[in-house]
Amino acid sequence: MTRKTVHSLYVHVPFCRKKCLYCDFYSTTLEKSDYRSLILKELNLRNPSFSQFPTVYFGGGTPSLMAPDFFEAVLSKLAQFSEVTVEFNPEDASPEKLRALKEIGVNRISLGVQSLSERTLKALGREGKPRETLKALERALTYFSNVSVDLIFGAPYQSPESFFRELSTILSFPVKHASLYALTLYRETPLWELAKRGKVELPEEERVRQMYYGSLEILKEHGFKQYEISNFALDGFFCRHNLSYWKLKNYLGLGPSGASFVDGEYFQNVSELKTYREKVERGELPTQTREKLTGLELIKTKLIMGLRLTEGVEIEGEVLEKLTKSEMFSVLVEEGFLELKMGRLKLKEKAYFVSNSVISQLLTSLED
Repeated sequence: MTRKTVHSLYVHVPFCRKKCLYCDFYSTTLEKSDYRSLILKELNLRNPSFSQFPTVYFGGGTPSLMAPDFFEAVLSKLAQFSEVTVEFNPEDASPEKLRALKEIGVNRISLGVQSLSERTLKALGREGKPRETLKALERALTYFSNVSVDLIFGAPYQSPESFFRELSTILSFPVKHASLYALTLYRETPLWELAKRGKVELPEEERVRQMYYGSLEILKEHGFKQYEISNFALDGFFCRHNLSYWKLKNYLGLGPSGASFVDGEYFQNVSELKTYREKVERGELPTQTREKLTGLELIKTKLIMGLRLTEGVEIEGEVLEKLTKSEMFSVLVEEGFLELKMGRLKLKEKAYFVSNSVISQLLTSLED
């Protein structure tokens, strides 16, 4: 079997102490004792098609619930890796665990702070207290020079002023990377139900927009460069793993709901842990869906992913010709949402907050 070049490995850890009220990712509170062996079996089933992974990312769920030997077991099977990220909840950031992960080769921590407001955290269904969160951040920075922090804006009871204070507090620490995500109300999640019934107070859209664009200025003042709509970093600390997704390089995802993209083919694992376990233990690949992206679908995917980057995406040939002849494309350029220079298409800053809508309109230009 021919070995394929894969730039990134994602390992999904679906376990949580409890599910956050806003989350629509697959997660479970079921027993996790055999999960290490399941992941290793799936990795073995995927080989020898795949070998070296320059970046490895343990996401979830709550990867920091796992013992250090879980991460060590996975990394020991890989021939090569350079950037290894583990997502952490603040309550798991003990000195013992952080030290152990550093010793086995983890070199990047992504700390899920989300908010420094106890009222907001409670409304999101998250545990922890702001003071303890800042202590966890301080501990993470004691062991790791490359620490990223996740924050949510547009969350219950936030105002632009309160969010700016939280962001400034985080940036008073020597973090190297920050991810800012607008709260999305996914249908059928508990938070969506609460909001629908008026049981939780969410900021108005204009105030959420102020939070976003005000944050861009604060981050810029602290030397952070925006390289993607929601991601900011000091020079040399862009997340190489996530860049693989946005640049549509080959990546492999392990675990329930793990998604992969290899040589134009997108495939995703079954999402439910019980089914995943049954398939892997029978020696079957746990793949549930496969789709070969070609032609227009591949072009659309490249635009959807590439336009999230502030550097944009290169377009040429038939695609370039079709877009430039489109009335919709011309309108988006004239209104200051898009810029096309020397074959590179990118969103203007004005479009960042409404990027999904702008990209959706752009894609209709390809279907005319």
